[in-house]
Amino acid sequence: MSEIDGVDRAILEELLVDARRSCREIARRRGLSPTTVASRLERMEEAGIIRGYLPDLDDERLGFDLHAVIGIRIAHGRLRELEEKLARDPHPYAIYDLTGEYDALVIARFRDRRDLDRFVKHALQDPLVERTNTQVVLNRVKEERRILLPAPPAERPKRTARRERSGEARPGG
Repeated sequence: MSEIDGVDRAILEELLVDARRSCREIARRRGLSPTTVASRLERMEEAGIIRGYLPDLDDERLGFDLHAVIGIRIAHGRLRELEEKLARDPHPYAIYDLTGEYDALVIARFRDRRDLDRFVKHALQDPLVERTNTQVVLNRVKEERRILLPAPPAERPKRTARRERSGEARPGG
C-alpha cells in the first residue's frame, strides 16, 4: 500500500467531491500552493494511487435499466481465460474471483431483459462455463465507486512523567 500523508489526503478528498477541480482551485480550498498540488497529483498518478479521472454517469438515464449479479462455475484451471473473455464484453462493470460455490462473480448492466438473456446464453455456450446463477437486481440501495478515505491514525498523547503514565496524581498539583 502506498503511503499518503495529510496533504495527499486533502487533495484526494477534493477530487472525490469533484475530479474536475483544477490544481489552483484545490490549492485555494486547502491552503496549498498550486505547484504543491500539481506535484502531489503527478506523484500519486505515477504511483498508481490515482488511476484516472472519470465522469459519474447515470446508467439508467443512458438506457441501462437492468443490473444483474451472475455467479459462474468455470472449468477447472480455466478461470483467468474465461474472465479475460468476459472482461472484453461491455456489460460487466465488475468481475471478481470467488471462494465458495462459484468461481467468478460478474456484476453487469443491461438495457433490458432481452439484453441480459443474450449475455447469459452466450456465456453458457462457452465450453469453459459449467453453469451460471443469475440474480436480477431489484433496487440499488448503495453503489459507491469512490473510495472513502479512512481517517488518519489518531496520535497518542505523549506523557513524560512516569506517574502520569501510571495514572498517579502528581504531588502538589
